[in-house]
Amino acid sequence: MELERLYSTYVNDIYRYLFSLCRHPETAEDLLQDTFYKVHVTLLAQPIYELKPWLFKVAYYSYIDHCRKEKRSESYELLELVDYTTPEMIFIQKDSFTTLLNLLDQLNSLEKQAILLCDIQNCTNEQAAQILDLKLNTLKSHLLRGRKKMRSLIEKGGL
Repeated sequence: MELERLYSTYVNDIYRYLFSLCRHPETAEDLLQDTFYKVHVTLLAQPIYELKPWLFKVAYYSYIDHCRKEKRSESYELLELVDYTTPEMIFIQKDSFTTLLNLLDQLNSLEKQAILLCDIQNCTNEQAAQILDLKLNTLKSHLLRGRKKMRSLIEKGGL
């Protein structure tokens, strides 16, 4: 598939996935750019047959790399002390998607990832297991536990 067509087809899905992981629009845009740079370099060298799960996997690893770099950076910790609340951010925080993300943050990492990939990004269980490097049954267990926890959080008044 041509890179421009691949980008236009999946850019919104990948951006929403990255935003749901990092919760910061500028960081999500940077990760999106990094993801498609890696995609471009890889596609020049070899063909990829399962594009959608592979794209999400590249995005996930871009996010993991970002988190590792963030932990090593002491200057980033100083930036976190600054309040970046703008009218746009206040509006976004009131959105139901943000509420959903807040509830997802209460789950453990694998449960959150499973729900994001299967329920929000419409990946199949097999694709999500491949993206997260898990066995299919392990992914199904995380998905089931995550969904049960989300139900209880919603019933307690989360939404």
